[in-house]
Amino acid sequence: MIIWISGPYGVGKTTLAEAMAAKMDNALVFDAEEVGNAVRGNYPDCPYGYIFEDYPLWGEFCYLLLKDIHEKFHMDILVPMTLLRMESYSIIGKLKQDGIDTRLVVLEASWQTVHDRILARGEEEGCWCMENIELARISSAALPGLHIQTDERSIDKLVEIAFSKLG
Repeated sequence: MIIWISGPYGVGKTTLAEAMAAKMDNALVFDAEEVGNAVRGNYPDCPYGYIFEDYPLWGEFCYLLLKDIHEKFHMDILVPMTLLRMESYSIIGKLKQDGIDTRLVVLEASWQTVHDRILARGEEEGCWCMENIELARISSAALPGLHIQTDERSIDKLVEIAFSKLG
């Protein structure tokens, strides 16, 4: 199974992915940001902007890597990565078309909770993530998938809810 975990920057995607992976027998946390950095970093002058999803090859490379890892290593894969564009959901759609059980979990939280979590991880007021909290909250809310509210919930509780919703 591939579990893509989306939500606003700072909502707790990576924390949840790592906590879930620790409770699974054979799981890997896939870093889609590394793919994005490789793609965006090799273009001159960031022609598509800052958001990885705006680089067509990012989605294609994520799809190909996830499919290859799943098929060759027979592992469950958790992907903590914000999706802002509905078009990016096609990565999940293509994996499903290939017969890979792929689910989308969308984490949600209030603006204040996300703001405070971004500060807690050491980022500065006014950083890119801060400036885009509302964009990420609105975009995430529109995605299909299993939506989980994270405000005032411990990571253990969120793991429990996620596994329950995923079956």
